[in-house]
Amino acid sequence: MAHEQWRSQLDFIITLVGYGVGSGAFIRFPFYCMRNGGAYLIVFMFFTMIGAIPCVFLEMTIGQFSQSGPMNVWNICPAFKGIGVGTVIVTWLYIGFYNVTFAWFVYYFYYSFSHNLPWSHCDNVWNTPACIWNENASHLPNDTILTDNGYSLNETDGRMIAAEEFFRVQMLGESDGLDYLGGLRWHLVGCLAVTTAILFLSMFQGIKVSGKLVYITVIVPYILILVFLIRGSLLPGSAEGFHYFIYPKFDKLTDPEVWIHACRYALFSLGIAMGCFITMSGHNRKDNNCFRDAVIICLIDSLTNVFFGFAFFCVLGHVAYQRGVTVEAFQSSGLDLAFIVYPEVISALPLPQLWSVMTFFTLMLLAIDSMAPTVEIIIAALEDVFPRLMKRRWLIIGPVVLSLFLFGLIYISEGGIYAVTLMDWYAYFPSTAVFGILECIAVGWCYGTKRLQEDVHTMWGKKIPLVMVIGYKILCPLFLIVICCYSFYSYRPPKYGDYIYPTWATAIGWLISFSSLLPLPAVFIWAVYNTPGATMKQKLKKSFEPSEDWIRSQNEDDVPGVFQPMVAP
Repeated sequence: MAHEQWRSQLDFIITLVGYGVGSGAFIRFPFYCMRNGGAYLIVFMFFTMIGAIPCVFLEMTIGQFSQSGPMNVWNICPAFKGIGVGTVIVTWLYIGFYNVTFAWFVYYFYYSFSHNLPWSHCDNVWNTPACIWNENASHLPNDTILTDNGYSLNETDGRMIAAEEFFRVQMLGESDGLDYLGGLRWHLVGCLAVTTAILFLSMFQGIKVSGKLVYITVIVPYILILVFLIRGSLLPGSAEGFHYFIYPKFDKLTDPEVWIHACRYALFSLGIAMGCFITMSGHNRKDNNCFRDAVIICLIDSLTNVFFGFAFFCVLGHVAYQRGVTVEAFQSSGLDLAFIVYPEVISALPLPQLWSVMTFFTLMLLAIDSMAPTVEIIIAALEDVFPRLMKRRWLIIGPVVLSLFLFGLIYISEGGIYAVTLMDWYAYFPSTAVFGILECIAVGWCYGTKRLQEDVHTMWGKKIPLVMVIGYKILCPLFLIVICCYSFYSYRPPKYGDYIYPTWATAIGWLISFSSLLPLPAVFIWAVYNTPGATMKQKLKKSFEPSEDWIRSQNEDDVPGVFQPMVAP
């Protein structure tokens, strides 16, 4: 059955730009920059050029040639079909708790229309005597820092800013730990239901509709961030924020952690080894130039992160100026940055309600840009296995989003934040790095550059530049191996604030982590066993060669022509 195709190539590019940028550009990227300053920018751009582009090109090429989803694409090397199964598992785990983050954005967006932002003062019914707010915070001593637990005067101080009490007490209603999940937070159940409805409506008509929606969900955040940047640049203290962001601390370049974090973010912020580029490229025309698209998407993604960083740090510089502290005082990461630091910063700006609406509307749009393609990976995998369901798309989407809603209920209980942290800690590691390494081995070494050159020639009559071949055969797997090894070396048990996870929770975390890796040996054994051959050696050798389905696709689309370089010599 024919695969649905994009109406235009611009739909494809904008969709993948939105997927790559996502809310991570607003949450994770500023944290890494706050920790390492301008040195991080240098290393990040370096790894984008030599690491991300070859990986993206590789995934785009095999996805476009196969015209299929994340399962059937591994007809290229049947022994590695477990990669497809594993990526679907990781994707389902990822989107399960990412939906909850979107529900939190919805909740904050709703309260952004309040006459007085509830996180800007301590007069709410849920506030405790330990609460401090903007006016009090402006008089805190200079050694006050914003840690993972909010503003504190020292290591044992128990006070929290109003923004943190809103997040932890009012919205989450945090329990004492994972041992006691407690009841559901019904206001968040409603927000999760809204999230599920938005996800279903944005996808049930397929890429020909969602490909048009991305023009709004991707372009509007750029406009809003530009407003942030222009207005923030006119505020006192913004220059200090700019300086902190772009001035490189060259001594940081000798720190291996800076290189590891930059490489990890450059590769995985784009969703490499998650199946998205393979799935979305499967909807391309066969004659599309993947090399051009890979360069465009990676450059836009990296420059967008820098653009968002300028907007973030100019506003942060102003708030630091108001508080009489340095920009470094606001170091925080992940959820704390999005739901504690941002609201605290917003409450210090003129017209805070307007800034709050713009901020959380932007985060919602960026999040949906990542969520929709992620769910599309699961749907494409099911269509690979059950091709007849392609005619009744809603029969796939409905159960998928419903399963995500039901699975998400555990995250919006009173102890849900501990489950979210545990899942975020283990869901990707080490599976995505392993999948990336195996992808490079399967395509670059087992399938081989000669065959891939022939496929590229068949599609758009060019040949692969040598730098790309070196990238996906040597550099990318090497980077991923280093990331994987360093992650094991620097591993520490999960922690949320002062809460230390019990041993049984850590064991569950590792089970989650390896659940996506189990299909690799299982599918490998199954593929070898079912491969024709008189001896085990023959079966093993043939399982590493393209299947008949892949060869048939190649023969059907082969056209005569002459190799031409993709780039001018």
